[in-house]
Amino acid sequence: MATTGSVGALVSLAGLLGCSSGSNEACQGLRCPPPAFQGVTPPVPAQQETPPTRMAPPAEAAPASLPTPSNPTDGVEMLPDPLLEPPLSDSERSQLTDIDGLVRADPWNGIRATVVTEDKLLRAYLDWKTRFYKTCNDGSSYILKTDINLGDQVVSEGVAYGMLITVAVGDRGAFEGLWKHYRDRRNGNGLMNWRYEPCGAETGGNGASDADLDAAMGLLLADSRWGGYAPDALALMTAIATHEVQICDDGRSVLKPGDAWGGCGDIVNPSYFSPGYYRRFAGAQAERSEFWNKLTADTYGLLRGYQGQLDGLIPDWARADGSLITDDRQVFGYEAVRGPWRVAIDYAWSGNQDAREFLEAMSAHVDAQGGVAALADREDFDDKRNSAFLGTLSLPGIVTAQAHLDEYVRQWESYEKDDVWYYQATLRLLALLVAGGFFPAEY
Repeated sequence: MATTGSVGALVSLAGLLGCSSGSNEACQGLRCPPPAFQGVTPPVPAQQETPPTRMAPPAEAAPASLPTPSNPTDGVEMLPDPLLEPPLSDSERSQLTDIDGLVRADPWNGIRATVVTEDKLLRAYLDWKTRFYKTCNDGSSYILKTDINLGDQVVSEGVAYGMLITVAVGDRGAFEGLWKHYRDRRNGNGLMNWRYEPCGAETGGNGASDADLDAAMGLLLADSRWGGYAPDALALMTAIATHEVQICDDGRSVLKPGDAWGGCGDIVNPSYFSPGYYRRFAGAQAERSEFWNKLTADTYGLLRGYQGQLDGLIPDWARADGSLITDDRQVFGYEAVRGPWRVAIDYAWSGNQDAREFLEAMSAHVDAQGGVAALADREDFDDKRNSAFLGTLSLPGIVTAQAHLDEYVRQWESYEKDDVWYYQATLRLLALLVAGGFFPAEY
């Protein structure tokens, strides 16, 4: 089984998945749980198996060095060019009559992929909602997490992803149901317990900070779009600051994986780090702006260190002191894939140089492998041929050039990928929103 150290290419399946069990079995898109620390059973993130106006993007020349697969159809059936996707049918449009629609973000510091159209995004939303959006008798709703090993579940991660997606497409009814599910299942710290049976009992206590951050950001965006959510957003931001951010002995601020474990002297999950959100929180909480701005700066310090050890990538899990864990969790796997999505949001909203450098380093890694499709054609990519990898690894293109980003997204969307499971399908939609510039910082 390969380990990472210096990652010049994506490693073998077991190493890349970062399974703490050390198993070599293909996980079918599952993230394996980290071990318990300090006698606490941590809230493990979800284990996955598995529009008003159009603005022309800036015209930029394609970089001469952009690699493309020498034979993209070699051993892989390529789907039709996504640009040929037909417009929405009357039946599809009839299902969208109650939503406010997509909004092109303005300002937006990143390049927008020309291959990501409103019709494409709305069709993806309808497909995703049909498969994963479910309701309970109490009026709440949730995102079904399909899991080949553990059965169907509800996790705070999925509920919060759903809040971000529904506010982005303007589906207020769906957003309300998801927010009710979150707030009705909070623990004593004001954070949703991380796992439940569908419409049923709690099966995993304590908060997971990635979900709590996404829910808080969803509330801020909802307040900007519809009004009325500011008190809830501020309360959740305060709960995160109080229970999920730790100040270490050396003065650094660190995001813990949850409210009951991790942090200084322990481990962290770099894919939870959300610097773009922290900047928005600083603007919303004037009395805590210094706190959020410091967390932003300290976060990039950690990310730079991780990338420097992993050839531009980040690990699934790492230590809060900036060092890597000496096991399979130090690789770029199903956890770490969210890193480029979160940092791309920061760059698109702020134009920050730290975010640009992070994305440039990751884009250089993708290009060194021959591009998105060539990377997926690698034998050791195995069950990672899905949008959890291909979609998020396309997003660093927003800091390169128009043709470069378009080629990334074209290769991602044209690839015969497996997005059947909750996690892959949800990350596809989240990545498309950012790639197309349909994810404003405010409305």
